[in-house]
Amino acid sequence: MPSLVEIANMALDVIGTRSTVASLTEGSPEANAINRQYGNALDCVLRAAHWNFARKQVPLTLLQDGTAGGNPPTPWLYEYAYPSDCLLMRHIMPSVQVTPVPGGVSVPSPVAAVGPPVKFLLSTDTDASGNPIQVILTNQPQAVGVYTFRNQNTQMFDSLFVQCLTHYLGARVCIALTGDKVMMKNALEMAHQYSLDAQAKNGNEGITVIDSMPEWIRVRGYASDWAYPDGGLYSYGPQALSMVT
Repeated sequence: MPSLVEIANMALDVIGTRSTVASLTEGSPEANAINRQYGNALDCVLRAAHWNFARKQVPLTLLQDGTAGGNPPTPWLYEYAYPSDCLLMRHIMPSVQVTPVPGGVSVPSPVAAVGPPVKFLLSTDTDASGNPIQVILTNQPQAVGVYTFRNQNTQMFDSLFVQCLTHYLGARVCIALTGDKVMMKNALEMAHQYSLDAQAKNGNEGITVIDSMPEWIRVRGYASDWAYPDGGLYSYGPQALSMVT
């Protein structure tokens, strides 16, 4: 994968500049423009698709527990800290029920390894000093967050990500270096197309099961092939396609 300087020069190639940079600290107009735009451009492109190289799955830090005297905003039971390196919270993992076995060892229960999608909301609160902080509100105890983190290691960048980033970065510096609005528009369109391609290819790199039930079906009492009772973790199924009365 290319280095940061190579990514900068690829962005300059996108907008047709004849000059290149040898270092982002050299003080040239090109290097200065890249420096001004790179950090925000990187964050924007990381948020544009669920890049596999920037996926992280970690237990969230509990701030308030409404079941133990805490006071999270209604109607939520738990408030968690927003991870400092998080750029996009993708989803919260459903709890995995564990069954105690002799010897003090716990193993995943075979009937509760998955569950329905977990609802959550991003909000704000204040820390002990009164400073505003970003938080995650949910009714999921012991929540595990899956999110896109700020991965700045260029050696891990996906090839489609590099194309998307260089075109988007080129668009961001285009006016400052060339003044060409048409070139900027073309670079933005190409960056958008690369992000769409990446969404499809990242989605195909692994097994994705979409088993969530739409709200309009849930309220009508539809029983799916594999059903999860509201608020429960045990699965029942397969079942016949039917209406629950």
